Amino acid sequence: HAGHPKLRDIRSLGTILAVEFHTEADSSYMSELRNTLYPFFLARNILLRPLGNLIYILPPYIISDGQLDHIYQAIEDFLSLD
Repeated sequence: HAGHPKLRDIRSLGTILAVEFHTEADSSYMSELRNTLYPFFLARNILLRPLGNLIYILPPYIISDGQLDHIYQAIEDFLSLD
């Protein structure tokens, strides 16, 4: 989803993925977007610890393709919200 209007940046290295969401203010670990991101993913049984407007996906090496697809789908679902 590079170029998506809700995304500021996407970075990856191996299995690690960092997704930075666009906010009106500069990126910050103190961004209020964290208060939306955390419960959204938790409600989908995904435990992520957003750092403000930034989420890191650090999956264990034993994660299944289906579990990883579940995480990626949740990110796409979040991007689809109005």
